[in-house]
Amino acid sequence: MKKGILLVIMICLCMTLTLNEKQAKDSFLQSSPLYIVVSGVPDGGFDQTAQVMKSVLEQEKLVKQPVNTLYQRGGTVDKGWTYMMEQDAHYISLNSSLLLSRNLLGSSNVTMNDVTPLAILAEEWQVVAVPADSPFSNGKELLNTLKKKTDSLKIGFAPDFGNDDQISFARAAEMAGIDPYRIQFLKFDSADDLFQALIDHKVDAATTTITEVRHDYEKKRLKLIATTTKRRLDGFEDVPTWTEQGIPLIFSHWRGVMGPKQMNQHDIREWDQLLQKMTQTKSWKKQLKQKGWTARYMNSQEAKVFMEEQLKRYEHFIQGEQAVK
Repeated sequence: MKKGILLVIMICLCMTLTLNEKQAKDSFLQSSPLYIVVSGVPDGGFDQTAQVMKSVLEQEKLVKQPVNTLYQRGGTVDKGWTYMMEQDAHYISLNSSLLLSRNLLGSSNVTMNDVTPLAILAEEWQVVAVPADSPFSNGKELLNTLKKKTDSLKIGFAPDFGNDDQISFARAAEMAGIDPYRIQFLKFDSADDLFQALIDHKVDAATTTITEVRHDYEKKRLKLIATTTKRRLDGFEDVPTWTEQGIPLIFSHWRGVMGPKQMNQHDIREWDQLLQKMTQTKSWKKQLKQKGWTARYMNSQEAKVFMEEQLKRYEHFIQGEQAVK
């Protein structure tokens, strides 16, 4: 009888171990489709990041289920973020410094405490673009004109007030002795609208990212007169850095991933493992190079600390206590 009971216990134990092994192997991320929620218009910065993620995850067969992109158009980035916040752990969304700056400026109620930071994926760089026939051949000339009469030029950006496009230009101007609060900034709803306004001379310059300007730059529909990089970028060798022009500004624009606040530690660990694998693939690295992005992977814990540090920097800059360095 004792041997029989012992045998039953051993069988049950083996079944439990087998079940646990299967559950460990088949994580919840493999059992249902995944959704990347994108705020704004297709082909914007968030959308391009989402499309790269979807491509790499599926091509590298890192997930068994499809990866879907959900667009939340109209309104502000808050629309997509709010939608994601109401879902389960299969839903994620892209973020950037907008998550921090919009709240500081009073244009959003969403803060980093309302979401779960999952990763920082990469960073890209800011540029200043002007019409192809612009009289400005470099950023220093443009700033000199602004210094003489700050409201003499219109500087365009998209899509939200307080984003890195606007802040990076304001910081360059401040370094040149210009009051950034007197600059005549014009906001556009999308990068397409911004660049069309630039080509039509409705704005004198546009501050944007390498990703969004690459197509028009390669088509020679506009010219670039400054970048926020440490050194000139591959493929943009004719574009001088701000540092070369006497403005010691190095300013990167990071993009990350976040999930709903209610994610538990198991959910976070699963996403950590998946996103780390994704960023280590050749496909991911190839896509970064093609986009002109710089790898900067941080896991969920590192991303949380990084965003807390970034929040302090943006608080200092926006409140005028200390400039972003």
